[in-house]
Amino acid sequence: MRLRKKIVNLTEPEKAQFEEYLDKKLASLQPILDAHYPDEDTVYVDASVQKHNKHRAFEFRLLMEMPRKKLMSREVKHSITESLDFASQKMETQLVKHFKKLTRA
Repeated sequence: MRLRKKIVNLTEPEKAQFEEYLDKKLASLQPILDAHYPDEDTVYVDASVQKHNKHRAFEFRLLMEMPRKKLMSREVKHSITESLDFASQKMETQLVKHFKKLTRA
């Protein structure tokens, strides 16, 4: 899995927290991807986070490009970790559903 990050309007401590927590969340998705796409150049992941100062919220987007499918999850919450948790859970659900369809055929 190749990772591309985009970070907008985060302070240095928030940026460090985001990068550390993102690595942990993507590590939980890695076994699912490795089972179907063992080559790391096959799947591309775009992770972007933006801090909205007006509403004091963090918007996190996760876009995953695979050979047969593109999956996207997006979440806006008031903490970085909460937005990452919900978006990664959505992505995991989408991945499992997609791979079940592939293996059923």
